[in-house]
Amino acid sequence: MRVLHQHGWLVSKVLGSLRAVAGRAADILTRLRRYDVVLIHRAAFLAGPGILERTVRVAGRPIIFDFDDAIHLLHTTNANRLLGWLKFPGKTAAVCRMSDLVVVGNSFLAEFARRHNDRVEIVPSSVDTKRFTPHTRSTEHHRPVLGWTGSSTSQTYLEAFAPVLSELVRRLGVELRVHSDRPPELPDIPHIWRRWSPGTEASEVAEFDIGIMPMPDDQWARGKCAMKALIYMASGVPTICSDVGANRDVIRHGENGFLVRTAEDWINTVAALISDSSLRARVGMSGRHAVEDHYSTHVCGGKFARLVREIVNRSHRRQIGSSAKRRINALQSA
Repeated sequence: MRVLHQHGWLVSKVLGSLRAVAGRAADILTRLRRYDVVLIHRAAFLAGPGILERTVRVAGRPIIFDFDDAIHLLHTTNANRLLGWLKFPGKTAAVCRMSDLVVVGNSFLAEFARRHNDRVEIVPSSVDTKRFTPHTRSTEHHRPVLGWTGSSTSQTYLEAFAPVLSELVRRLGVELRVHSDRPPELPDIPHIWRRWSPGTEASEVAEFDIGIMPMPDDQWARGKCAMKALIYMASGVPTICSDVGANRDVIRHGENGFLVRTAEDWINTVAALISDSSLRARVGMSGRHAVEDHYSTHVCGGKFARLVREIVNRSHRRQIGSSAKRRINALQSA
């Protein structure tokens, strides 16, 4: 995983993949019987058809299939464009069909999963509200901070947003901060980049005056969960998102955040928040309350735990029923 999203390293990627397949196969052969249920997150292995998943099914263990991206679509990064065909996105439907329960992160993914399985539940992405908390903004900076945090893969959305970012910096004088695992490609746009780490993410986001989540309106983006927005909201940071996908499930426009479409929408919304500190505070705290009520790890973890228990209990009842039938058949044969 350390080299997966980097350019080159083909030999390391191939050898690492072979080791990963061997490790997964060993798990299935030697450890599977110890457990009541198998959780597959996205895939048992990143590439290839669903052979490992089908092996779990044949072994008789109930499967919970969980995914939070539109992995049924072919989507690759520039670093792995030539290897994209190995992803076999069609296996997502196959794993849905063989699963006892499918758990997805939003309504767009649920719509796809329900075409292949009747037992589909939505458990949205969640945030640790003890880790991400509202803080009083530092007064050491004089310009409002417009912030973005995320991974190198989703950073392509931010880079495609460069023309609007340029206008925001030029017209509104904001300080743009990017917190990610690689420097952004934003030529000629003044910005501050800080390397992402789990230990600093909460404190970095706490310094934002406004959090942004720009996205294109395409199929892959519609399948994305609103994790970035939820992190801002949990931190009490007023949040502006593109009016796409799961953002619509999370954001109540003008109440706990803002949904925007055009460049002028972005500029006008940022300008309104900059000029009104009470609006920033009100929307930020409303976002915090929304996360506490619906998107905290406590709330979502509890729902997921209940679903797991239901699958395990149903599996145990089937096993008891099968055992009883075998004993009855044996007695009748005697």
